[in-house]
Amino acid sequence: MNRLKVCLARTLTVVGVALAMACSSGTTPQPTPQASAPAQPAAQPAAQPGAQPTGAPSQAAQPIPTPTGLGSGQYSDDPDLRCDLQEVRRVSGGALLIKWRIVNTTQGKKIHYDFDWPQIYYIDPAENKKYSFLTDSEGKKILDAFYGDLPAGQQRGNWAKFPAPPPTTTKISVSIPKFPPFEDVPISQ
Repeated sequence: MNRLKVCLARTLTVVGVALAMACSSGTTPQPTPQASAPAQPAAQPAAQPGAQPTGAPSQAAQPIPTPTGLGSGQYSDDPDLRCDLQEVRRVSGGALLIKWRIVNTTQGKKIHYDFDWPQIYYIDPAENKKYSFLTDSEGKKILDAFYGDLPAGQQRGNWAKFPAPPPTTTKISVSIPKFPPFEDVPISQ
């Protein structure tokens, strides 16, 4: 039995040495592939080997939109969530239409976005007055605003109608929940 233990110990030692040599020789060529890694977009985390086959087609099919419109801001709870203010204009019926989109700029994680309804408003700095979104005769909100889990690389369009400020007001400050305020936003006709 002792002879079997000695033989097993020698075999394990030889295997361990062989593995150590293979590992040490395998690490020297690896910096070459890693050196080419910066050519890939920085938004692709390297820690997702299992998700790469399914993530690669969606990345090509759904590129993350670049910020456009009147301004962009980062979510206070996660800077990988972006808000793009797209439009502020007067519409018929004495209303003001505000459009924005929420964008998950990552390629590998969903982001939860939630808020309270009173956090959607705008301020008329000329009148120093706050305006909340409109409701219909039944008290239903006249808006479409996303909240919940936003998958990686996805975006959601949002809009809300507000009472319009006086015609003399040409710029407002827009508040989208948990994003920095969009200041001095011009109102289009």
